[in-house]
Amino acid sequence: MKEIHKRVLAGVCLAPPIVIVFYYLPREWFLLFLALVSALAVLELVKMAEPRQGYLLALLAIVCLVPLYRQSLQSYVLWLLFSPVVYLLAVSLSGKGTKAKINGEIMTGINTLFLSEVFVVLPLFYFYFLKGLGNAFPLILLFTIWASDTGAYIFGKNFGKRPLVPLISPKKTYEGLAGAMVGSMIVMAISSSVLGLGILEAVLLGMALGFLGQAGDIFESIWKRVSNVKDSSSLIPGHGGILDRIDSFIFTAPLLYHYLAGLKV
Repeated sequence: MKEIHKRVLAGVCLAPPIVIVFYYLPREWFLLFLALVSALAVLELVKMAEPRQGYLLALLAIVCLVPLYRQSLQSYVLWLLFSPVVYLLAVSLSGKGTKAKINGEIMTGINTLFLSEVFVVLPLFYFYFLKGLGNAFPLILLFTIWASDTGAYIFGKNFGKRPLVPLISPKKTYEGLAGAMVGSMIVMAISSSVLGLGILEAVLLGMALGFLGQAGDIFESIWKRVSNVKDSSSLIPGHGGILDRIDSFIFTAPLLYHYLAGLKV
């Protein structure tokens, strides 16, 4: 089966249950779903980086959901500072490895921990915040990113000529970026009344979401290039892994939440 066929089939099979989860699942159960997705994504990142004490590192990253759930910024920042200390002590006291490699291995682990806590767990948790503002808001962001990815694919495949970031992701083009923004603008315009926004305001916000969605995709591509892998995993046929599916939310989920929350102040 061709890769594109696998991608379409997987999308058709997974889209309905994902939509149901995002819209109908109660907020606290939705948080558990986000925790599971976060755990899988962090494990993929750990497997890509191959740090020492990988499972401990993944556990430390997931624990940061606790201060986020309590909405304690101070506790979250303290955990960002404290969790590397725990990891450092665990690796240092294990007595394994060689003196020549231990420093580099520790830095790889701490870098992976930071990336997991800030660029995986935190953005996903913003879906929980969004659901607190409106039950349909996480679903709208999901549709926005789906439309953005579709627009990027259509424009890039049919009109793409000018490389966007050839040294990082050779297939990305300026035309694909334009398609990504058009796709997200359309969904945001359609959803403007639900979001409580004017049409023009929704379109401009959609443009920003489309741009940042592609930025998140490029950001994750850097991780994969450094780790010398094509996909974060093969969990989803034709789509890669969890990280490959959530990279567009790294910057978009925080932006949408803070923008909408600012309107309610």
